[in-house]
Amino acid sequence: MQKSKPVNIQIFKKPVSINWLEFITEDSVKLAIPVGPRFQADVPNWNGHVGDSELETSRWLGTRIWPVRGSCPETNCNAIGRGRPDFCSCITPGSIECVRRHVIDKRSELEYDLGTVFWKWKFDMMGESVSKLWNLDEQKKFALLVKTNPISQGKTFLNPALECFLSHFRESIVSYYFNVYIPRRIAVQTRSGFTEVDTDEDEPSETSYSKGCRKRCLADSVAPRSSEYVKTRYLTRRR
Repeated sequence: MQKSKPVNIQIFKKPVSINWLEFITEDSVKLAIPVGPRFQADVPNWNGHVGDSELETSRWLGTRIWPVRGSCPETNCNAIGRGRPDFCSCITPGSIECVRRHVIDKRSELEYDLGTVFWKWKFDMMGESVSKLWNLDEQKKFALLVKTNPISQGKTFLNPALECFLSHFRESIVSYYFNVYIPRRIAVQTRSGFTEVDTDEDEPSETSYSKGCRKRCLADSVAPRSSEYVKTRYLTRRR
């Protein structure tokens, strides 16, 4: 008599739902903190004396460039935090020309105070002065490229700009975009009756949906794909 083969009976259990909000806020979940020379730096006790062997390592801390040693720059502590006075001698106070004038004055004052450090810190490559490297025709073409290649539609102006402006490198184009183009566009919006200034890259007229919708779409595009990813990402950040 042959024995009957055992029948494998599979029991399907109902998956237990996990409340992820309670899980990530549960304080009883402790993370393992790695301990050892591979994870912690060995910092010797400071004895107040600098040996010859430590002079070599001190150079990695950097070299002070400004203020120059021995100099005593004057500091008006009473003026710190008060900002520029409301009174202005410009013909049209608050206009773009007015703001540009005061920025140029403060820039010249900063250049005088810093001296050669002004160029060492690359301040000459920041702000509106970057536009001096671009002629008017190039600036108009650049504005047209940005408008016809909105980021909200998955486009980018960088590659077309590299093909159009052969005399400018990638760094020059990016510098002009953030130092000249974006500040100019924001300046126009703040003086055109906008209740809210849109600091996003896209032009307001180039998209049919609002700024909040754009940011919501961006958040959805980088949203986690699974609950396991949520757990891992949260635990990593909590550490």
